[in-house]
Amino acid sequence: MTAKIENEMALNRAGREKGRWPELSRKSGLFVLLLVCAIAVFILGANHYTVFPTNRNLYYEGGTTAFFLAAAIVLRQTPRFHGYWQIAYAFFTAAAVILITTLTVDMRDSLFRMMGILSKTNQETGASKVFEAFMTIGTILLLTRLAGMRLESLYVKRGNLKWGLLVGLGTLLNFMTSSLMFFSAQYPSLEKLGSAILWGVVFALCNGFLEELWLRALFLRKLVPVLGVATSIVLTSLWFGLFHVSGLMYMQPEAVPFYMINTFTFAVAWGYLMHKTDSWIGAGLMHAASDFFLFIAMLSN
Repeated sequence: MTAKIENEMALNRAGREKGRWPELSRKSGLFVLLLVCAIAVFILGANHYTVFPTNRNLYYEGGTTAFFLAAAIVLRQTPRFHGYWQIAYAFFTAAAVILITTLTVDMRDSLFRMMGILSKTNQETGASKVFEAFMTIGTILLLTRLAGMRLESLYVKRGNLKWGLLVGLGTLLNFMTSSLMFFSAQYPSLEKLGSAILWGVVFALCNGFLEELWLRALFLRKLVPVLGVATSIVLTSLWFGLFHVSGLMYMQPEAVPFYMINTFTFAVAWGYLMHKTDSWIGAGLMHAASDFFLFIAMLSN
């Protein structure tokens, strides 16, 4: 009897192991495929630098947007792959953001001229980020609702507001005071420092929330059912880090490994906080904290 039970247990273990490998293979393949999709949208399609021929290329941006929209429609109509259509639609939405922000550059510049905002000033940097945040967040919310999805699918909700604010505001206050403590003495006047603080806050809050929505919240809840929580956070953090690869152009070679580790680990922390608090508020504030520190540090040079 004992031998029979042991044989049954061994067979059960073998069955579980046999079923685990196809699932691991499926997730690994999906991970790579989604990473390639993210590179196509966020790296090759980026319009804030011109590293690749596809950057700031309207034909590429339009083609990428149309491709992912078509993919989402096909997947939604195919029962076998129906569970993936929202991910494809998220990539369509992300690509549409890039296309729209490219198409509205002239409108932004005309608006700034009417408002008397001078180029290459802190005011222009902050105002440009406000405009970008309006276009990015507005596009994402509109396309999400047009697809019949609730805004809660984007973590645009209160969630666990207590912990979101506690962690987010605590980090923001810490980074703000740290940046001023280390770099304020390097500003030539209080007027310059005041301008940097004012527009640094505007820039950081807008960029923090728009990037958390665009690069993470748009995808995270859709990825979890097919990849799991941990893998989804790692994947979005990986493409977040790749998206910021343009920052390497402004750094000494020896600083590159630290920059990549910094960007990836921050992204993991923000993704985890977003998942745990079920909201983008805490992650957006933490992201803003990092951006404010960089804003003050870069202008001090």
